[in-house]
Amino acid sequence: MANIELKLHRLDRIYHPPDVLDGVLVVTTPSNLSHQGLRLRTTGTISMQLSSRAVGVLESLYTSIKPIQLMDKIVDISAAGKLLAGKTELPFHIALDAPKSHAEYILHETYHGVYINIQYSVTAEVLRGYLQKSLSSTVEFIVEGRRGKIPLVPLAAEPVSFYITQDTQKHALLPKIRSGGFRVTGRVVTRCSLSEPLTGDLTVESCSVPISSIEIQLIRVESVAVGERMAQEKTEIQTTQLADGDICRGLTLPIYIILPRLYTCPTLSAGSFAVEFELSVIIIFDSGMSKRYRLYEPDASNQSMASETLPLRLVRQ
Repeated sequence: MANIELKLHRLDRIYHPPDVLDGVLVVTTPSNLSHQGLRLRTTGTISMQLSSRAVGVLESLYTSIKPIQLMDKIVDISAAGKLLAGKTELPFHIALDAPKSHAEYILHETYHGVYINIQYSVTAEVLRGYLQKSLSSTVEFIVEGRRGKIPLVPLAAEPVSFYITQDTQKHALLPKIRSGGFRVTGRVVTRCSLSEPLTGDLTVESCSVPISSIEIQLIRVESVAVGERMAQEKTEIQTTQLADGDICRGLTLPIYIILPRLYTCPTLSAGSFAVEFELSVIIIFDSGMSKRYRLYEPDASNQSMASETLPLRLVRQ
């Protein structure tokens, strides 16, 4: 049985437009293979869907959003002919850029979200004759910011300060937590380069009850245009535990978080959609509640934690 495989020359599959996507198409066949042509297609698509929590279950099911085509290039590698038995390697190269007919489009960076996906792929196809199934192979590659045209946005020299107390919480806290009081202060860089770690520090100045855990949560905020409004949904990307157990008061804890590659991208707003990010600092108190009590009281877990959310701007530098 014949088999085809796409191999890109870059092992990490990361490209910066207008780089050239190059590689080889490997066709392995036990016998001579007749074909109607070998074709290569490179596509870049932004696919969006609605959240049932943001617009309702019925609207999310019956409302379809047309994908945005960023790139669609077709290149013929070989005309109709015959491939000899064995292994055949056919080199190829395609320039990565947006079509001239859509000058307003740019190649946004690869991003894998929950409701918004920006994806690029290259597909090789061996066209067969009538009643014969064509052979195909698809490989996804990663697009990052364009070299030489990345705006040099000056990063904040000083981290942004924040504090968490019982008075900054909008939800109800357990009586012993609110009456005893607590104060947690810290600093964090809210404008961060994707190639650098997110840094800062945190200090528990005072707390009347024991602390169970301190966590840093990275959140994506995806917005999709629906009519004249934007349907927005927040979902968790990753959670990093900063401390486990009741830490010493006055001890400064460093914050050092590596940003995931595919699940983050430069903060962007493109009219019909937007991708933003937030950073949430969560303090979980050891309230002494049993698991059975938490099972029958859904709000019990929220009453034993405090948090502070900061807007996070990601850039490519």
